[in-house]
Amino acid sequence: MNGRLFCLALPLLVGSELAGQANSKKPQPTPVVSGRYYTGGSAKLTVTGAFQIDSDVPINVKASFGDGTMTWIQFGVSGAAEPNVLLTYGDQGVGIIVGLGKNTATAEPTNEDTTCTGETKVTPTSVTGQYNCPGVVSYNPGTGKMGKINITVEFTATS
Repeated sequence: MNGRLFCLALPLLVGSELAGQANSKKPQPTPVVSGRYYTGGSAKLTVTGAFQIDSDVPINVKASFGDGTMTWIQFGVSGAAEPNVLLTYGDQGVGIIVGLGKNTATAEPTNEDTTCTGETKVTPTSVTGQYNCPGVVSYNPGTGKMGKINITVEFTATS
């Protein structure tokens, strides 16, 4: 009886393993960021595609903080005509929102459907990282047009 059970379970075990190999892209873990305020930092933001950004963006210390559950690290000013990027960390994962005037896009590196790669490193005095997110859907509410962009962001936020 045990031999039959093993023979029945073996294809399930092998099938699951092979399925995992065929789709080896797994969501990235969401980093845990302790509660803190940020005092300095910047992000190198590059966007290509439907709109273009190639800029070093200073941290917005007034808009960047974490309460131990949710963290917002803002570079530049959301909604401004100048380049800006917001990184969020929380129960729903990591979010990256880039903007240039009315052009905006959101990428989610910890979503299993994403094509983003990269990571965040957290220490007691800094949060640093880099992400590359190709083929992100973007939107310009001024024109009503959708497009696709590629996002690369490298950042440092010190506390």
